[in-house]
Amino acid sequence: MEKSNIFVRESSGLIKQVNMLDVIMLNVGNMSAGLALYTGITPYVQPGSNLLVATLIGFILAIPQALIYTYFIRKVPRTGGDYVWISRTLHGSIGVIMALSLMIESVAYFALTAFFASSAIQSVLAEIGSLNGQTSLINLGNYLASPIPSFILAFAVMAIIVAINIIKAKWGYSLISILGLFSLFTTILAMGVLALNAGDFSIKIQPVLKALNITYVTYNGPSFNWNATLFMLPFLALYTFPWMQAGPAVAAEIKGKNALKYNVFISLILTFIIVEAGYGLMYYVGGYGFTTAEYMQNGFVYTFWSVAIGLANNIVLEWIIGLGLIVWEFFILAYGVIVFSRYIFAMAFDRVLPSIFASVSKNGSPVYTHLLDLGLVTMFLAVIYFLGSSNALSLYGATILGALYFLVVSIAGLRHGIKNNNSILIPASVISIVYFAYLTYVSGTNPDFGFMTSSGVDFITLVFVLGTLIGSVIVYIVSYIHNKSKGVDLNLVYKEIPPE
Repeated sequence: MEKSNIFVRESSGLIKQVNMLDVIMLNVGNMSAGLALYTGITPYVQPGSNLLVATLIGFILAIPQALIYTYFIRKVPRTGGDYVWISRTLHGSIGVIMALSLMIESVAYFALTAFFASSAIQSVLAEIGSLNGQTSLINLGNYLASPIPSFILAFAVMAIIVAINIIKAKWGYSLISILGLFSLFTTILAMGVLALNAGDFSIKIQPVLKALNITYVTYNGPSFNWNATLFMLPFLALYTFPWMQAGPAVAAEIKGKNALKYNVFISLILTFIIVEAGYGLMYYVGGYGFTTAEYMQNGFVYTFWSVAIGLANNIVLEWIIGLGLIVWEFFILAYGVIVFSRYIFAMAFDRVLPSIFASVSKNGSPVYTHLLDLGLVTMFLAVIYFLGSSNALSLYGATILGALYFLVVSIAGLRHGIKNNNSILIPASVISIVYFAYLTYVSGTNPDFGFMTSSGVDFITLVFVLGTLIGSVIVYIVSYIHNKSKGVDLNLVYKEIPPE
């Protein structure tokens, strides 16, 4: 088989147009710092938990993984990122099964994010409405959070983002940068509001608590406990820091060596600063005891964002900060549209998936992968609608697939490091393997992550996870047989690095 016939074509057709800002914003959206300050982590706080310490440990333990990703993105800067690394280092089947499973899990997550974005909108409208006596805003928020409007809003947002990416690939990256910069600006603005209201906080917070329909809670627990603090580590590890594969997934489109070299670490450090500063300010203005008590009692309502909106004491600031939270939700969806398309493109370029998904428009957009994304998200939105929001939350339990995926990436790093006698990659990969083996175990056994419940394994989650893995295996086997019948050996494909 000639080398020129191994891949769908001799050039990917994607355009090198992603600059440093674009790729950093892509990674920041991937790590979702703004939602870590919302309801993703704080509702699970325990007596004695210190989020500053847990965040610092999570950041330190993410450094070995960042070293792996930085090494590979510089050595093999190809579309699909870690899918290419796994499939060429371990085996093609492993790369396909893991990457396809991750993408299916990701599409379900994006559908959940889109559907429940209305909850963030509802919380913003309800608080601003309550603070300013505008019942119409409260009613509007309640309406938008009902099932049918949530479905329509979610589909509309996804359709708009997909359309922007289809028209011109560069527009998709520009959208990411715009949403990212606005999200960061409003987060910093919210931090400023908190800092300026540190004095007499116990008085200033009263109308905020009233607007949120919660009460002032006292705290009688310890000021610090190691077990409680380490209990919070997997939440930060599974929902924030490890998700650094977005930049590497578009590596072939990144222009400039510095952007390739530094994007992962800059994004990781920026995310750490945002999360650490957010939690730190909450402790600073409210005190450790009160803040911890509210997190424990009212963690889904009393958040960094709700407190900042409440303390703004200016309706314009309230709206800007509230929009910041909402835009964080859309920011995550925008990065997801790009990353999903590049993984599917990479697998199609390797002939595993239909070659139509490797098609690229004259403006550098993989149109059909975007349409596939919209179709799958719409399907999952329908599933969420018919299952009901409470049952659909079981899909979050598929986080275990993410932990397992990063474990496999770490194993690929170790194998490559040993083969090439790399003194940095070997210890980084060993630490990362141990870490993600632990996180895989926790995500499969801790009921807070959804895979396991107090009465056993969640049935919906189990069916989804097993179905995703088995389905991915079937896709690879069928593709292998189909390609073999046409005289294409996938084993040979995975011995070559795909062209840029």
